[in-house]
Amino acid sequence: MDGMPDWSYRTVLRPMLLALGAERARRLATSTLGTLARLPFGPAAIDFMGHMRADERLRARLGEVDLPGRIALGAMIDPTGRACGALARFGAGLLEVGPVAEQSHDALPEWRIDLAKRTVEPSIEVLAGVGEVADHLRRTTTGVPVCVRIAAEDPAAIARIMARLPAQATLVSVWAGDALSVRDRVRAAAGPRPVLLRIVSGTAGTEGLALAAIEAGAAGVWLAGSLENSLASVKALRRVLPQGACIVAGGVTEPKDAHQLLEAGADVAAVDAGLVISGPGLIKRCNEALLSMMTPAAAPEPLSMEAARRAWFWALLLGLSMFGGGLLALVFASTRVVLPYDESLSGMTRAQLASLNPYLLRFMAHDRASLAGTMLSVGIFYAALGWSGIRRGAHWAQVTVVVSAIVGFLTFFFFLGFGYFDPFHAFITAILTQFTLLCLVLPASPPQAPVADWRESAAWRRGQWGQLLFIVIGVVLTGAGAVISAIGCTVVFVETDLHFMHTTAAQLRQSYETLIPLIAHDRASLGGMLIANGITVWLAAQWGFRAGARWLWLALAWGGNLAFGCATIVHIVVGYHSLLHLAPALLGWLAWNVGLLLTHAWLAGAQPTS
Repeated sequence: MDGMPDWSYRTVLRPMLLALGAERARRLATSTLGTLARLPFGPAAIDFMGHMRADERLRARLGEVDLPGRIALGAMIDPTGRACGALARFGAGLLEVGPVAEQSHDALPEWRIDLAKRTVEPSIEVLAGVGEVADHLRRTTTGVPVCVRIAAEDPAAIARIMARLPAQATLVSVWAGDALSVRDRVRAAAGPRPVLLRIVSGTAGTEGLALAAIEAGAAGVWLAGSLENSLASVKALRRVLPQGACIVAGGVTEPKDAHQLLEAGADVAAVDAGLVISGPGLIKRCNEALLSMMTPAAAPEPLSMEAARRAWFWALLLGLSMFGGGLLALVFASTRVVLPYDESLSGMTRAQLASLNPYLLRFMAHDRASLAGTMLSVGIFYAALGWSGIRRGAHWAQVTVVVSAIVGFLTFFFFLGFGYFDPFHAFITAILTQFTLLCLVLPASPPQAPVADWRESAAWRRGQWGQLLFIVIGVVLTGAGAVISAIGCTVVFVETDLHFMHTTAAQLRQSYETLIPLIAHDRASLGGMLIANGITVWLAAQWGFRAGARWLWLALAWGGNLAFGCATIVHIVVGYHSLLHLAPALLGWLAWNVGLLLTHAWLAGAQPTS
């Protein structure tokens, strides 16, 4: 019912959508997703939000059909196939549409949703017309097999629907009746596509109906219903069905459910109501849970000379270099403030700068200490992402470092806006850019087994709020960096800056024409580093939060508190006490630690087991 991952759905969007009414919310969501998937950059936007595609190691087969994964998405979400292009990017290995009739109907079902019992039941099923479904499937490229559920019971009607289905329909399923009608329906649907018999799990005589369907040429069975009934039916069917017969079983609302069905003998576990209850990231969480069971445990690569051939080494070196640079910048900001080359390029000695305005060096120290704190933070993040993320095969961590660093280094060219070319800054940027490019082009390490969220614990639910908060903070930091950079490239000072120095911008410009570009350089550099920091926090929170990621929580705890601490303490030390100026940093620091509290039990707590 939503195109956003769980951190937005479980916190804000699920209550809003359900308040609209379940059917209206479903139609709104599928219409929005369908439109987004057809836009030029829509599929990339969906991938960006969640990185939800199934891992290649999860590929499987359902009879003769290749699947990207073993989790199917049932037709409850998108009966007409309008949003298949988007839903295929949620990590599903199989998509179901329907039930499909020769003509659709526009009845609005009433939905009975019990969040506590994790059940969703429509009063009536929405019948999709075969013409509409065929049109949607022809216009959609999914890369994921599609199963069309046939609503018709008459064999002649089934045959007519089959004749109108496009090539994009990979499988079909037909409803069970008595043993005689089962054979007729399966034969009517027979053709180039595998046919599955759809049975409500727990139905009396399920084994006999399934055997009759197999004898008539069906490839297997699709079981609908509750998890408890599906588990019992899967076990019973697996005992009597011939080898090679397929079983798809539904009722999944948590990753643990999918694991139980597959362990019981199902080839594919299906999600439908679970996506409404749990969120659009459920399929991804199921995939990660399955991957954690099949990926052998292996020690991460050691730090050796061979490590230089891996991307993680250069991300680690980049982070350590940034951290070291931040320490040096903090030392200079706390002592001399300006360096000899600053004096040379500005044409003023430190003493002349101090005599120009008694508050000037303090003002410059506050900018440079804030920059140092941000560098320390970025250094911690990059080093952690390299050592504990990329070294363990986390592709998202590699993308985060590369994107953040490249954008950060490109901000060096802000000097074109204020006319102050810093050769030392350029030299360091040139060296560190090479580290970033090596991180980009060198191969990643072998992926390690992910830690799975098997159940929706209270810690996980709190963690969704914390994850949302960190994403918001990352976006705000990125925007704040852009604003500070724009100020540095244009007006340079804000009103509180001038009030602190008891002067005006005009007076400073009249005093020395090279002074303003020097200060503008500091401001734009701080803004550029904040942009890099914000992107890192944003992407790491959006893609990397999962159970047991203690290293990421620790990186956030140290990196964030160092940055906010440096920025706040330096204001106190230099006497820049404007509450208006300090309020954003103080509120950000508070929000950061609230996020740490909300996510601690989920990220840094004991790792869950299956």
